[in-house]
Amino acid sequence: MNGAAALVLMLSAMAVFFIGVESQQRVCYSGPPPEPDPDNPDDWMKQVMQEIRKRCPGRRQLTPAECLQPLGMADGTIQDNRITASSSRNCCPVSDGRLNDNHKWLASMDDANPWIEVDLVQSTVVTGVTIQGSGNLSYVKRYKVAYQQQPSSKRRHVTDGKGDIKVFIGNTDIDTPVTNLFDESVEATVVRIEPTEWYKGASLRFELLGCRRD
Repeated sequence: MNGAAALVLMLSAMAVFFIGVESQQRVCYSGPPPEPDPDNPDDWMKQVMQEIRKRCPGRRQLTPAECLQPLGMADGTIQDNRITASSSRNCCPVSDGRLNDNHKWLASMDDANPWIEVDLVQSTVVTGVTIQGSGNLSYVKRYKVAYQQQPSSKRRHVTDGKGDIKVFIGNTDIDTPVTNLFDESVEATVVRIEPTEWYKGASLRFELLGCRRD
């Protein structure tokens, strides 16, 4: 991995710091990464992943570092035609819903049950989500994550340790990325983010975390 690629990976919310617990929900808030070692970026990234596994609460099983990688929203590996949504405003299409994008996805004002969805094409292990506000006004406070193991299969929701549908704590401002790791990883070809509470509009930029099987 060259230095430029490592820096992109670092800045896509892989470093995290941790705050308190609300009820049974435990979250990891990602923020600015620690100072990287430009001479040894791969070793630095391994240390970051170890910290995520060790300190991110609410997990019954540790997630291997290699399965906490960005799955392609931020870097464009996931193509625009693989991203769909319940609705979008003309200013803010689904293709702009990428983590750290200069723009954002924004659902229509009359969309009471907004969602944005990614087709991963092949079965993928998904271990978490990083979301970010619009960058200028709105953000998602709470959300659920649904997934399908195959496009034709029944949609399921990510659950907590008790088997209940988990409502994740999202953003508190327009820019700071927030990372939530699942209690248990899921295998999916389609992943859907379902905002349930938002400020000034259901708008977000996001990345999926996990690992490809190939």
